[in-house]
Amino acid sequence: MYPRMNPFGSAIDQSLAKSLPLLPGNTFNFNVGSDRFHVSKHWTIKNGLPLLADRDFPRNKPGIGGNEPPPWALQKMPADCSIYPKGQGPRIPSYVAFDKQVLTFEGYYQAPIPESAAENFRVHQCKIFYYLEDDTVQVLEPKTFNSGMPQGNLIRRHRIPMDPPCDEEYYTVQHFNVGCEITLYGKTFFICSCDAFTRNFLNRIGIRVAENMEMPPDMATEKRKDIKRSLFARKPHECRDTRGPFLSHDRHVLRFWAYWDDRCNLYGDLREFVLHYFLSDDTMEIRETIKPNSGYDSFPCFLRRGKVMKDPSKLIPLPGVESPQTILNVFGSIHGTKNKKAHFLVDNLGLGARDIIYYSDKDLAIGAVINALGRAFILARCDEFTQQYYKERYGIEDFTPLELTKSEMPVDPPRPDTPPYAGWGTEEDSLVSWKTLEMKPHVKDYRKFAEKEKDVLRFDAKLYNPLQKVNRDRRFTINYYMADDTTQVYENLHPNTGLPKGNFFFRGRVKKAGYQPELGNKPEYYEPKEFFVGNILNINSFDFQLLEGDEFTYSYMERNKEMFPAADICICLNKIREAFGPLQAEDILKCFAENDTRLQGVMDLRNFRSLLLQISKCALNEHEIQTICRCYAAHAPSPGVDFLTLQAIVQTELRKFQFDKFLLERVEYTLRHRDPCRSGNVDRETLRAILKGAKLPLDKALLDFLVDKFPTGDDCNRVPYCQLLKFLDWEDNPASVAKPTAIKCIFDWILPQPPLKIICVNYRAFLDDVCPNIKCALPAVVCCCNERKSCPQHPQTCQSQFSPDQNGYCPEENAQEIGMEECPPQEPVTIYVKPCYIKPTAGKTHKCAPDARKCFGQEEEERQQTGCLPTVDMGDTCS
Repeated sequence: MYPRMNPFGSAIDQSLAKSLPLLPGNTFNFNVGSDRFHVSKHWTIKNGLPLLADRDFPRNKPGIGGNEPPPWALQKMPADCSIYPKGQGPRIPSYVAFDKQVLTFEGYYQAPIPESAAENFRVHQCKIFYYLEDDTVQVLEPKTFNSGMPQGNLIRRHRIPMDPPCDEEYYTVQHFNVGCEITLYGKTFFICSCDAFTRNFLNRIGIRVAENMEMPPDMATEKRKDIKRSLFARKPHECRDTRGPFLSHDRHVLRFWAYWDDRCNLYGDLREFVLHYFLSDDTMEIRETIKPNSGYDSFPCFLRRGKVMKDPSKLIPLPGVESPQTILNVFGSIHGTKNKKAHFLVDNLGLGARDIIYYSDKDLAIGAVINALGRAFILARCDEFTQQYYKERYGIEDFTPLELTKSEMPVDPPRPDTPPYAGWGTEEDSLVSWKTLEMKPHVKDYRKFAEKEKDVLRFDAKLYNPLQKVNRDRRFTINYYMADDTTQVYENLHPNTGLPKGNFFFRGRVKKAGYQPELGNKPEYYEPKEFFVGNILNINSFDFQLLEGDEFTYSYMERNKEMFPAADICICLNKIREAFGPLQAEDILKCFAENDTRLQGVMDLRNFRSLLLQISKCALNEHEIQTICRCYAAHAPSPGVDFLTLQAIVQTELRKFQFDKFLLERVEYTLRHRDPCRSGNVDRETLRAILKGAKLPLDKALLDFLVDKFPTGDDCNRVPYCQLLKFLDWEDNPASVAKPTAIKCIFDWILPQPPLKIICVNYRAFLDDVCPNIKCALPAVVCCCNERKSCPQHPQTCQSQFSPDQNGYCPEENAQEIGMEECPPQEPVTIYVKPCYIKPTAGKTHKCAPDARKCFGQEEEERQQTGCLPTVDMGDTCS
């Protein structure tokens, strides 16, 4: 920096100019000729970090325009090195190296008390914290109860400067040690001790630490402690540990039923009580059992919980008789005076104490008399826990309850009879209004209503033995609601009869026939067990016969067979076993074999029903016959998923969103990448993830169904992806366009539907359950009559015996028996439904990689060798 020149060309010493008096003509403008007036800002490196130079030494920074500070300004030179010795290793900042490391010292300072004659100073015990990460110091004084002085944080955490003339420096770790005095803002602290971490840290950096010293007590604090201790009694305390019984018998209660006979007194009565004995603390409580309309006030507790004395004659002792301590007055008066203190002794041996005997568990037994405050309670019986306790504790085995004779039994007051129903409102509302003067609605079972809200039993019914001919063809639907046990009758449409359809009987509870309110008898309502096929119900003076129920009704009754005895298969089989009687097993088998022309263990429902009624001698009702037929019905194997419909729906969705062949090739590339062995198969989870990653425009449920139901390509349940891609290709392998519909409807289309009507019954399994001793040699065959097509049991030759609309299928249940010929005997043939599979299409094979196996072939041998399933041909039908 060159010296500044004045306008006359001579250099002017700034110190000389500053020493001249501030008079006109003696001052100089040092900015004359200067061309820089910026504020100097420069950086420095400290501890490996870029920092401003004026952070610790603000006066070392050049002034405005880059001028150096004047010579009279105080100069601060930074230390050449840190106070910590240099070590080996990477240089890291201090706030990282010493993060959460604090040196803790304990010390005190004395505060003078010049205005008090009792004390000259007070000792304030403090804790000094030194934070190594930024050399900050914090001083805390623990709070003392009722000290009257502000305590807590004396000095907040910051860097504390030293006293003058070193006020430009700050306290460091070298200034703190045990036995040293430091002055912080005018208060001198003496350090008495430190913790183990502080001692180890100071020793590692080369500072020797003295032994810890005791903290001097504060006389004022000790005096307040003595005053507080003097408030408590200094008599010897007799300690009794009651935690053992409490921990071992907590919540263990002995319960006895007792009675108190007070009939010898005026207006006395025989009253019943419940006695509870608590084993945790040997206490007892007595609660009264209040009967309705007894005239007694219903108090919650007759005798509250507590210890009960055996001798209640001295129930209220004199003051001081039952004191916990007995004072022996042997030294004079126990009342002290101002000049003389009182002297006394305490009877630790308890020689003068009065023994009070309380009831314990040993005194409680069936037939024992408990004197509770002058009332004799006789224990009559106890619960199971009490019996088990006395068996284990005292070995008592006899717990015969004490029964009262008829002369001792309390006589219940006569209750008025319920008046007959007046006809206004419902019976429940009228009964509630008679029981209480306050009008309250009838309380319904809302839990039952919520659980069975959608459970409705539906039956087809007709009028039983109608007098008019027009009523014979009338059909009704009877709904029974399980939620509230109500019934509704709906009349179906009868064309060309002039009878309107609609509600025949509105929803409500139906009383049984024979109810006469004028006689005062209670009404009886129909219960769920009375609703079964074949039963006759009298509803509103009309007799209805239940003909048939829907599938939900049959399934619901079979699931809840404890409510519907007619749907319990065990009860039905027991009735059949009882009806068979002395018939031998061979005769029973012969009866069934005569009606089975094929000898395959399967017969028509019509023949089975007639034979069952004949053998059981009409011991079964119609619903029980239906239960047996449903249990032993013979169904054909499931035809499987309709892949043609599924392919049409999937390709329609892909065609709608233009998911063309180019995008399918990208999916194929990903699938081949996940198949390094070139087997042509991938597992289903990988396939599902790849199709979702390719954003296949299908519903999630439809995509999961396609991946889960697609045919496997090997024994490991893996999917042949080449066939799947051809299944999705709507350009080269198009399918018919499907109409848009909901997902639920789609699943109803493609999933196999169960048969709606039972045609054949497997009587072989029926005979195995009814008569286990029958060894039937008939083969277990499943009939396909429910598929509505001809079979070896009922061939096309029977077509002439049925109406033209039956198309030569197997005979229906209600088919006429007149003129019907039996099917001619044929060779036994096992009937099954061939499962649907995907056929290859010639000329439409999918391209494969050169090193991949062949996924398509025309011959069956190639498919077996490669292990790949054939693909779908949209021109063929599912066999």
